[in-house]
Amino acid sequence: MIKNMLSPAYIKKHSLAFVFVIVCLIFPFVVTRSYFTRVLMEVFFFAALGNAWNIIGGYGKQTSWASSTFFSIGAYTTIILFAGSGQAGGKIIPALEISPWISVWLGIAIAVLFAVIIGLPCFRLRGVFFSIATIACTTIWRQLLIYFERFTGGSLGLTFKIRSGNTLWGLHFDSDLPYYFIAFFWMIITTLIIVYIDSHKLGYYLRAICEDQDAAESLGMKSQNVKLQAFIISSAIMAFTGMLYVFKTGFADPNTLASHDMSVRIGIVAILGGMGTVWGPTVGALVTIPLLELSNAYLQGIGGGGAGWAIYGLLIVIMVLFKPNGIVSLIDDIKAKFSRKKVAGGDDVG
Repeated sequence: MIKNMLSPAYIKKHSLAFVFVIVCLIFPFVVTRSYFTRVLMEVFFFAALGNAWNIIGGYGKQTSWASSTFFSIGAYTTIILFAGSGQAGGKIIPALEISPWISVWLGIAIAVLFAVIIGLPCFRLRGVFFSIATIACTTIWRQLLIYFERFTGGSLGLTFKIRSGNTLWGLHFDSDLPYYFIAFFWMIITTLIIVYIDSHKLGYYLRAICEDQDAAESLGMKSQNVKLQAFIISSAIMAFTGMLYVFKTGFADPNTLASHDMSVRIGIVAILGGMGTVWGPTVGALVTIPLLELSNAYLQGIGGGGAGWAIYGLLIVIMVLFKPNGIVSLIDDIKAKFSRKKVAGGDDVG
């Protein structure tokens, strides 16, 4: 797959994607203002989360609102095993300082277990039951994080002790630059996972089941197993992203990481960008995250600080009304327009 992606024909076909990659690689060396680097880093994290959501929500057409649950499972598991449990009433788990590269596998295992518990009964049914179950899961998980405060710090959350030095094993750096490239390469890895799924059996099966589940099952496809497999992969990627995110930000709290708002933001990235497409979540993150961050930063004095969210909501309404297939469909439309002009120009010459 990598060999094909580096071929001249593939690079020509996806020239915009390669330009984007090159721009991201040189961006922190050209733009010296750290704020813009942090915004782009946020884009990378949400693009990775959008890619994870896209597997079950885009290819599987199963709308999940439990993304923040898996995301926070990865975050909380790794921060607890590194910095210890909550402060209230004394720490039950001491600061073990276990490397996040090790503890993340426990977080992934817990996230996968949650995905199986939700998906196994819900995928036997059709309709909105899966979406309702994921909403309930997020609510319950957030309340558990608040209730078991001796483990999780309750509504105040958990923070790292003051850390210093640069260590990849402990995932701590004194500057944002290493985090930037770690987030960037993780986004690329999740995109490659989407490319693989898109062109292999799981992607074909998911598309077939979405088109006509009865016909797909009559051909021997077990739709429940296929959807569950997609949901498990999605949850594992989100848990891993949660680990990277919490070691970058340095804190975990339920009202941010495990909220419904976080689940919606993750889903919106893929929905606005283009569900069931390889580059949809990346394009969606590239548009929505800077829009929200920059409008919050520069429009704080308008509408009591809510101007950013108003613009964000307006964009969602416009895209749903005029481009329901997502922002990537605009690029396809432009390419098609240029192709028609090229063909028309050739006919005129002839």
